[in-house]
Amino acid sequence: MATGRRGRPQVSSRAQVEVAAFELFLERGYAETSIMDIVAAAGISKTTFFRYFSSKAALVWFPFEESTRDLQRSFGTVDDEVPVMEAIRVGVIDTVAARLDDEGVWTAQIRILDASPELQAEGAQRWLVWSEVVSTFVASRIGMRPAAVVPAAVGGSVQSVVLAVLREGVRSPASPSEVLTTLDKSLASLGCSLQKWIDEQPYK
Repeated sequence: MATGRRGRPQVSSRAQVEVAAFELFLERGYAETSIMDIVAAAGISKTTFFRYFSSKAALVWFPFEESTRDLQRSFGTVDDEVPVMEAIRVGVIDTVAARLDDEGVWTAQIRILDASPELQAEGAQRWLVWSEVVSTFVASRIGMRPAAVVPAAVGGSVQSVVLAVLREGVRSPASPSEVLTTLDKSLASLGCSLQKWIDEQPYK
């Protein structure tokens, strides 16, 4: 059975357990790290682990799911007078900024997801859900179905830009502030093109 790391204080918050787990995933690999390894490294009980997370995969995906929910909530508070792409840019920047950190946890998350075949199929599905949040917002503003061409294309385009910027931020590497600056500029450029397309739709 794995033993705790020497000198590591016991932790109890969800975020601290995530940090301990990500360190292990980067050192050993996701598949090679067990829940008991995480429990020992974090200095918590197995019961505490399952109070926070239903599985090892759930631990990895929890920040992403939380960010997706935050984005959905942010769209629900947007004034109808705000242009669609501006609302998307602000909502995405705010939710991504809330997850970035100077300790590199966000970097670890992306590296783990990209390096773990066990997580990649699920990752594609979760990003699809994320893009559908954007598509649903666009659809609600222009009177179309989320699966219609314009909403679906906007959702997919925004998702592609976000993921590309985050991955580039890992490869560079870039600081959280640099990543946000690049993302903001990229979404602004994308928005200029897509807003024109949105405005051409016969929904008014």
